[in-house]
Order: sequence, then structure tokens, then C-alpha cells
Amino acid sequence: MNTTRRIQRIYYVLVSLFWLSVAFPMALMVLLGQARGLTLFHVGVLSGVYSLTIVLLEVPTGGLADAIGRKVVTVIAYSCLTLASLVTLFAFSFPVFLLAFILNGVGRALASGALDAWFIDALQAVDPDIDLQPPLARAGTFTLLSLGVGTLCGSLLPHAFADLPADGTAVLTPLAMPVVFDIATKVVLLLLTLAWVKEDRAAVRRSDWAQGVREVPAIIRTGFDLSRKNPTILLLLGASLASGFALVSLESFWQPHFAALLGGSTGNSLAFGIVMGGNFLVGMVGNLLATLLSRLLNKRYGLVCAIFQGVWGMMIIVLALQTRVPLAVLFFWLAYLNLGILDSPQRTLLNREIPAAHRSAMLSIASLVSYVGGMLGGTGLGYVAEHVSINTAWIISGAVLVVSLGLYWQVDSRESRQRLHLAACLDKN
Repeated sequence: MNTTRRIQRIYYVLVSLFWLSVAFPMALMVLLGQARGLTLFHVGVLSGVYSLTIVLLEVPTGGLADAIGRKVVTVIAYSCLTLASLVTLFAFSFPVFLLAFILNGVGRALASGALDAWFIDALQAVDPDIDLQPPLARAGTFTLLSLGVGTLCGSLLPHAFADLPADGTAVLTPLAMPVVFDIATKVVLLLLTLAWVKEDRAAVRRSDWAQGVREVPAIIRTGFDLSRKNPTILLLLGASLASGFALVSLESFWQPHFAALLGGSTGNSLAFGIVMGGNFLVGMVGNLLATLLSRLLNKRYGLVCAIFQGVWGMMIIVLALQTRVPLAVLFFWLAYLNLGILDSPQRTLLNREIPAAHRSAMLSIASLVSYVGGMLGGTGLGYVAEHVSINTAWIISGAVLVVSLGLYWQVDSRESRQRLHLAACLDKN
């Protein structure tokens, strides 16, 4: 029999394995590609194709999960991601790498929201009144821990297998070993998903998959209609757009910014590793703080998000003004600390508004909006960073976040009015 504790254990193990597998080759994938003949232009094209694949498939695959079952789509996603890693292992030309990146994009789009939707529905099936914020915060902590451990281990693996043939000359080389560990971890993940995830939904029992697939367009339309007609969801999507816009500026420009402060990247690889590792650590702390801060604010998650969306924006603006490395690192980490605090309250607010039957599609729509924000930020702020300065791009992104806190403030105001109305109705009875 499922209990909330057992459901959480299953989800945390699967989430940890997923992000561990993603992190193994993360730091060395470009180096592996270059050793096998890719140019930086090829790398840029592959990244663009990967992102485009996700954007095109994000919402349809979410609708598919609602139509034929979250477990089924999750299994297909992990199978596709395993195949993508396997193709990468044997890739020695741009077309083969392109196939791997397309498969990876398809897998990530399929995976987006499917297991999360199963987790939320399974918890609410056992306890309809469960507070989602604490388990979502713990999930975020496991995610960041896995990314940190996976990145570190993946970076050390080439040294452990240094006696293998030189990179670019064989399939199994030092730089290829993180991909091997990635594949092995994904196989374990796939087997555990098949064994552990149980889904008692009518969609899973349908024998006519074609019927389920035919329902996808209707589910997607319903998801967009729900987004359009629900003011709270619209406000949350607007905030996600702003967050995606700002986050891409941090992820894209921190390396050249710190390289300039350090006088170049040559010989400073340890410093970059410390900065990146610090991001995972403070993100974990932020996820843990989110539960405490939410309790202090009486679980007013809209207010929590409003405060820390604004603080996040201010940290980025202050970061842009720093000229000394220690202070720049401090405010860079503080920005990611606020991002960690925001994660679980924002997800809790969104999942409160989503009907279970359309959860995967709605979560995919939210993810799509964040990707759109990232694309706008990457293009617009990239132009500013190139032609003006990175500092100016960061000031703009920080200002967008400060302005967007008003969206969360409106969410909190709507929830406060609903609580007062409910209290008044109870008093009358």
C-alpha cells in the first residue's frame, strides 16, 4: 500500500538518479565533441537544435502523458534518453551527434512534467490536504545534490581511466567514461521506474493507444484554456517568463564575467569549479530554507515568492556592480540562494491551481513559458552584453525580476481574499 512517505522515497531516488546521469558528462561533453571533430560552431548548432526540439515538443508530450499515462510516458522518455547517450558514445561525426542531441531533446521533452505529475497526484490520492511545499523543497535539494555529485564525479572519471586510448581514437576513452556511467545510471533508473511507479488511472488501462494519442490536441487546448481563464495561473506564468528571462543571463554570462575579473580563464579552472560547486550548495540551502521561511510567513507562498523574487533581482543588480572577485562570488551565490528559496513555493502555488487530469500538460505549458523567457533573454540580453556590457545586461535582468514581484504579490492578494471569503462563509454557518 502506498503511503506519502513511500511515494516520496520513490520519487527522490528516481529524481536523484535522473539528475546524476545528466550531470556525469555535463562538464566534459564539449571537450569530448571537440576531440571527435566538432567545432564550436557545431556545438552551438547542436545546442540550438536541442532547445528547439524541446520547445516544439514540450506541450504535446505533456498532453500525451495526460492521455496515455504518466508512467508510460516517463518510461518512453528514459528509454529515449538512454538511446541518446548510447548514440553519443559511438558518435564520431556531426550528423551522428545531431541525432543524439535530437533524441536527447525528445527525451527531455517527454520527461518534463510526467514524473512530477505522477508524484503530485500520488501524494494527493493518499492525502488530499497535503502541503506540497515541503516535499517539493526536499526534491529540489536532492536534485541539486545529485547535480553537484554527478558533476564532480564526471570530472574525475577521465583521470581514473587515464590509461584508455587517446580521445578521438576509440569509443572507450577517458573523456567518454562519463557517458558510459551516464548510460549505466539511466538503465538503473529505467528499471526502477518500471518496478516502483504505480499508476491507477483509466488512461493507463486503455488498450487503444491511438485513441489516447487522438486526445492530445484536445488536452492541450484545455490546458491553454485553463491558463487563459485562471487569473492566478496567468500571473504565475508571467512570473515564470520573467524568471526564465533573468536566469539565462546568469547562466550565459557568469564565466566570461569572472574570467574578466580574474584576468583570464587560463590557470583558473579551480576557481571556476569552486564557483560552480558553490551554486549547487547554496541552492540546496535555499530549498531547505524555503520550508522554514514559508512557515514563518504562515505558508503564504505568494508572499514568499514576491519577497524573494525581488531580493533575487536586487542580488543580480548588486552583482553587476562588483569589481572585486570575492564580493562578486558572494552576490552570485546569493542570487542562486534566492533561486533555491523560490523553487518549491512557486511550484506549490502552480500545482494548487492545476486539475489532476491536465497536470502534465499544464506543467509542460509552464516549462514552455520559462523556455520562451530564456530565449528572449538569451537573444536580447546577449545583444546587450555583446554591444554594451555584461553588467548592463545583468542590471536589466535584475530590474525585470524586481518588477515581476508584483505578479506574485497579486497572487498572494487573491489568496488572501479567498481565505477571508471562506472564513466569512464559515462564520455564517
